[in-house]
Amino acid sequence: MPVKRSLKTVKNSRRLAARPKRAVIFKLFVSRDTSSAKKIDVIRAGVGARVVDDMVEYLDVPKNVIFGILHTPESTAHRLIKDNRNLDAAASERVVRVADITRMAEETFGGRAAATRWLKSANLALGGVTPLSMLDTGPGAGEVRRILASINYGGAF
Repeated sequence: MPVKRSLKTVKNSRRLAARPKRAVIFKLFVSRDTSSAKKIDVIRAGVGARVVDDMVEYLDVPKNVIFGILHTPESTAHRLIKDNRNLDAAASERVVRVADITRMAEETFGGRAAATRWLKSANLALGGVTPLSMLDTGPGAGEVRRILASINYGGAF
């Protein structure tokens, strides 16, 4: 009997070790500049709802911030996560948008920590709101991109 327990323990530890680390899905979106065609395919198919947890961990923000950016009610998101389903196309597009701008911020500021700090800090060029809060709309994301481009190239905004 003790041998079976130890084998079970070994199997469980292997299973736990095989699990991907958190923030993996979102990190993959951030780390790769994918083609527009691939992004369209991902958006149309829907991003797995578990990406919400990944975004929370990667950006170090509360879940309600991510729910607001994705325009997804908390109850809906929790149900999708529980049922292992995908977000709809609109929310999936916002996930891809946040990942693209996070990657741009990381390139601008030289890393994840500085980029996420900037994304979560009030910005005068945005009327005192955070860049992250602007990413729920295309025009808001465009303003954040414009500011990042200005920082990159020393232009005024």
